[in-house]
Amino acid sequence: MSRSAEQDRAGGDRRARLQATLDHRAAGKPLIDYMAERETDRRLRDTLGCGSEAELLDALAVDFFYLPGRDISQNEGFVPYYRGRELEETQSERVCPFGIRFTRGAGASKFTVDHAIEGPLETAETEAEILAHRWPRPADFDFSALTGEAEAQEHRIRVGGLWSGILGDAVRLYGFQRFLTDLALRPQLIHTLVDTLTDVYLELNESLFTLLKGRLDVYFFGNDFGSQAGLLMSAAMWRDFYFENVKRLCDLAHAHGLAVMMHSCGAVSELIDAFIEAGVDILDPVQTSAVGMEPQSLAERFGGRIVFHGGIDTQHVLPTGTPDEVEAHVEAVAATLGSHGGWIGCGSQLYGPDIPIANIRAVYRRLGELP
Repeated sequence: MSRSAEQDRAGGDRRARLQATLDHRAAGKPLIDYMAERETDRRLRDTLGCGSEAELLDALAVDFFYLPGRDISQNEGFVPYYRGRELEETQSERVCPFGIRFTRGAGASKFTVDHAIEGPLETAETEAEILAHRWPRPADFDFSALTGEAEAQEHRIRVGGLWSGILGDAVRLYGFQRFLTDLALRPQLIHTLVDTLTDVYLELNESLFTLLKGRLDVYFFGNDFGSQAGLLMSAAMWRDFYFENVKRLCDLAHAHGLAVMMHSCGAVSELIDAFIEAGVDILDPVQTSAVGMEPQSLAERFGGRIVFHGGIDTQHVLPTGTPDEVEAHVEAVAATLGSHGGWIGCGSQLYGPDIPIANIRAVYRRLGELP
């Protein structure tokens, strides 16, 4: 069988297993994913002797590939595809297409992010100021090079779309404390900000999904609605400001035939019913160390209705456990979160620099052995 035929067969098998996972049916062995901070990724590649991302994904038997350039604010991965106005940058700082000023350091990493310093709407007082802001548009980007990237990864499940940070970018544009305060004090101003951001991302994603028609499988976007101990806003406030906007993003992706994976760190169990109602198919990263996010509870309450992506504890078990303890933990998480047929093996956060490489290898050794 030729290499191309082998890849076609592998891609078809993986997409069939993805559909079975989305349908909460037996999918054979669980699908396997991988996300790591840049330094961890470098150390793992060095240890395994992998010179490229593709070689590392092969070595770990990973089923997913994340297209580059997905985040147009938090790191510089968008730069090769950007055609808009000139963006200010120095050795230590840069400005993104939204006008947010960041430190520099993450580079073009697919997952590591820079830290915001200043947002252009931190002094905005009216809806008119928000609407008059210079928002990114599809003409600012040329993502055509992604078609070749996606075609080269046809043997994997291809994940793309823009990160669409309708909370994260709102906070970075407006200021974190001011944003949370004005949810209550000036709700119409915040509605205008969040709704406008959603409109921007709908337009950008519509263009991108159309470009990648037939070359993309999963739309992945994210906003951290939870802290370690609870929600950043009440569930009622979340529904008021975010439910319809999340639904609009999900509806767009579904109209293009894509599954929807949404990221939210933290203690978000109060919102999972609403996520499901809005159209989220897959929840990432399942931060099981946060309040109310225990695997057994999640499986009992939401199993069979949403796919869990992650849950392998990167906060406690992976940094401090032995490889044998890590393997036992992976097996327990798989048995619990996968008890209704909807689980994808991955960490509960990015694999950080505090995790021994031996423990990351133990994760993938055990994932590869699961039935």
